[in-house]
Amino acid sequence: MKAAPKLIYTIFAYLLGTVNLSYILARKELGLDLRRSGSGNLGASNLAVHLGKGKAAAAFFADCAEEAAALLVARALGWSEAWQAAAGLAVIAGHNWPFYLRFQGGRGMAMALTGTLILLPYEGLVLVGFLTLGVFSRHTAEMNLLALFLVPVLAWRWGRPAAFIAFTLGVLAFALLRRAQGSPGVGKKKLREDPRKVLWSRLIYDREAD
Repeated sequence: MKAAPKLIYTIFAYLLGTVNLSYILARKELGLDLRRSGSGNLGASNLAVHLGKGKAAAAFFADCAEEAAALLVARALGWSEAWQAAAGLAVIAGHNWPFYLRFQGGRGMAMALTGTLILLPYEGLVLVGFLTLGVFSRHTAEMNLLALFLVPVLAWRWGRPAAFIAFTLGVLAFALLRRAQGSPGVGKKKLREDPRKVLWSRLIYDREAD
């Protein structure tokens, strides 16, 4: 029975993650479903194209705040590393696969970054470095993916708790699954014509094949 409150909290964390400010702002101000416009991603980068960097920054930090809140509350309650990791992953799952949007959400990078910084600060700084390099080199998707592969290796090499290593592996798995899923209304014809090319483009470049 002691696990029941923690399970309930993990479900709550998932529901918290489904609150997507990018989707809300685009709907409210433009009447636009971001899943069917631009990159098809329900995230700050796609929102920036339609509503500018200011609104995108607000959405980005809202995602960060959701992840931070779930983790810090679990930590404040004195829960184990495993339950902290579970809460952090649940928020990302809610963001990536919101039930009310047919499980088509964002990519969860803001949350992954926040969660890693809280649970594994040094590895989080490595992730920040790669994300920054991606922005300046204009190869964001590739740098994000490389960093997500590197972080679990560093966490293992540096002797981090098994639950936190599992968190980094979960983040990587979520990113790969979400990229492979693609976005509704984007690239369906190309997917039928050359599924392998589309899948490769989604996984590596996080976009539909040209």
